[in-house]
Amino acid sequence: MARDAVWIERLLWVFVLSFALDHRNEISGTSGGSTGLDQVIYLILSVCSTAAMMIIGRRFLLVRPGAWVIGFWAMFIAYMLANATLQGVALARSVRVILPLILCLFSMINSHIAGCAGLSPTRIVRPLLIAACVNVVWKIFYGLFVTGVTLETARLEVLSPANGWIAAWIACAMLLRTRFHWGILVASGIIFSGILITITRSLFFPVLMAGFAAMICFVLCVRWGQFAWTSLWKRLIPVAAAGILVVVAIAGVAVFQPVVLERWGERLFHNTATQNLSADISYLTRMAEADAMMKILREDPVHFINGKGIGSPYYWDRAYLSEITLVIPDDDDNFDGMWFAGHSIWTYSLLSGGIIALVCYLTLFGTTAALSLSAAKANASDPGPDQWLAFLPFVATCCLLSETLTANPFQERLVGVLYGLMVGLPQAFIVRSSWIHATSRSLSASKN
Repeated sequence: MARDAVWIERLLWVFVLSFALDHRNEISGTSGGSTGLDQVIYLILSVCSTAAMMIIGRRFLLVRPGAWVIGFWAMFIAYMLANATLQGVALARSVRVILPLILCLFSMINSHIAGCAGLSPTRIVRPLLIAACVNVVWKIFYGLFVTGVTLETARLEVLSPANGWIAAWIACAMLLRTRFHWGILVASGIIFSGILITITRSLFFPVLMAGFAAMICFVLCVRWGQFAWTSLWKRLIPVAAAGILVVVAIAGVAVFQPVVLERWGERLFHNTATQNLSADISYLTRMAEADAMMKILREDPVHFINGKGIGSPYYWDRAYLSEITLVIPDDDDNFDGMWFAGHSIWTYSLLSGGIIALVCYLTLFGTTAALSLSAAKANASDPGPDQWLAFLPFVATCCLLSETLTANPFQERLVGVLYGLMVGLPQAFIVRSSWIHATSRSLSASKN
């Protein structure tokens, strides 16, 4: 058992780090991007490590309740692929778009096996934190020095999908961890750098949601007798320290790279007026996409049930293009024949899989949050040093849901890895609580 756990941990590192250096290649509205040799290698590493994990940990695959979630998501993926194939969607497109969901399944399996094999939650989450931080730094480096964009033009090229998850980790570490850890300041510096450079307003949503969700978890800990209300002030000290660092960083940027703050000003206050738009360009593009998807489904209302198939083509509503083309040039039919995963998880899930897909996503998010809080409560009577990580899947789910207001997080392969591990993480705490309660019963029986 101990030897198997060592190999499982090594394979977990290989799997989690396999997409740490992932990036987007050249993207167009009709192609959804190209695949590089490096990304093929990443995929091979993830598949091989998962296969090895399943062979070594095969006796854990049916352990409940994690097995139910894994089986449910596997059936959902099978449905989406079968649905797309039956509706004539090219298999290459379907696989390309569904790959983050497949990686999510792999990640669920790997974290489930690791938890059942006895790996502590800390050892399961550690490679994920490293991979997330590396990806933020890598995306900035790759965008500025490989793709050739500058600070004046950088946007999606330097935006990491790991920012939302890092925000969840930071919030849990600040409010729910028993001791302050230097990693909080490092992670805070990394995520703030990502937000500042990418000029992405939507990243404020997961940051704010992380704080709100972690505060809910703190209240639950007080109710379960783990913390006292008086400890809240001590836990807010790192928040104040992080705030001071942010102010210092902004002052430094204002001195050495004032163009970054100028772009923030344009994004926050007056970008619509300067571009002669009736609304924000991000809002217009998302409305153009959503309205077109609804029109496609209304052509044959039965598709509201099962969708048009993952990877099926769509377009942007022409009613919005007169304004959109003022900012985004209409070159080579950029707004027709699109098939990537869209800008909203909710509208695209409806287009690709109908109400069935919509219900499945909601079930996954709800189940993950419920298992997280249930596992935390089950361990509350005898909390370990990593008890704070029991709440991480709940907070990460809240952050992911906040991101869906403006984006489809499951466009990104790394998001599949990050969130899948969160889905499987509660299993480690459930196994731990079963050991604790079994030991307690055994001691009570021996005394009697």
